[in-house]
Amino acid sequence: HEQKIDCGGAYIKLMPGGDSFEATKFGGDTPYAIMFGPDICGQNKRTHVIFHYDKKEDNLLIKKDVGCETDQLSHLYTLVLRPDNTFEVFVDNKSVRSGKLEDEFDFLPEKEMKDPEQSKPEDWVDVREIPDPED
Repeated sequence: HEQKIDCGGAYIKLMPGGDSFEATKFGGDTPYAIMFGPDICGQNKRTHVIFHYDKKEDNLLIKKDVGCETDQLSHLYTLVLRPDNTFEVFVDNKSVRSGKLEDEFDFLPEKEMKDPEQSKPEDWVDVREIPDPED
């Protein structure tokens, strides 16, 4: 193409709901199940790999950005999700990222949960250094 794009995306949003999806109500804020594809806006040049996760009521972005092509040619972006909970991202049929979903996305809760019953003692001092009374 003849146009140099400074801001634009070619990502797709896969919608949940099957037959119950109402296309007439579709818009930019419509919840999606998966968002995938290249997006360029200024200095941000990435391939979105985002899953909506109902248990967290949030969209989970891949932890480490997947780059995207920035030349003026057409490119083929492919996301493969496997039944063993692994994924792979291809650009022009070349693998550019693969891994386990649990390693690359925050589906699981933190391994150490904070104890709401635990608190600092009343005489706790939060300053970085305190004078030694025996010095």
